[in-house]
Amino acid sequence: MSDIYPPEFCVDDRLPSSDTFTVTTVDGKVGMGVRVKTRFERGSQVARFTGQLSNKILQHTLQVSPDTHLHDPWFVGLLTHSCSPNCVLDMQRLEIWALQDLEPGDLMTIDYAVTEDSLHRQFACGCGSPACRKWITGRREGPDSTGLAYLAGLVSKKVKRIVFRNQRRGVR
Repeated sequence: MSDIYPPEFCVDDRLPSSDTFTVTTVDGKVGMGVRVKTRFERGSQVARFTGQLSNKILQHTLQVSPDTHLHDPWFVGLLTHSCSPNCVLDMQRLEIWALQDLEPGDLMTIDYAVTEDSLHRQFACGCGSPACRKWITGRREGPDSTGLAYLAGLVSKKVKRIVFRNQRRGVR
């Protein structure tokens, strides 16, 4: 039985437990995350999850349908974002599946844009993936004004680095 969820949410004996997962602080920017304690092979079911249904987009909610969200601040709502995630959510069956082999100590990651039309809050991404989108939005929304300014700043910095590099090489 799960000891991660409050007792009133433990309706399924396949819910995650602290034998298999650790809910932990990741770092100052990310906050909380979930690490695996055991190995999961690519393509395997990692866990089931639960939560409270809501018609509001909140922090730690996941979209089940256009107007319904699942609030889970104990487990799946704590999975961190990556533009190249190691897990994917099945929101109809409330399951997590491994996209890559997961080794003990690995942080479980999902791509927030896969499950959400709109995010509670857009944010700058520092996932480090070669496929990093730099600014994270829901799948049906563009960057907000803060995101547009952030992305424009990244382009400006990149242009300045290229100009500086070319100047050092004597390229005109």
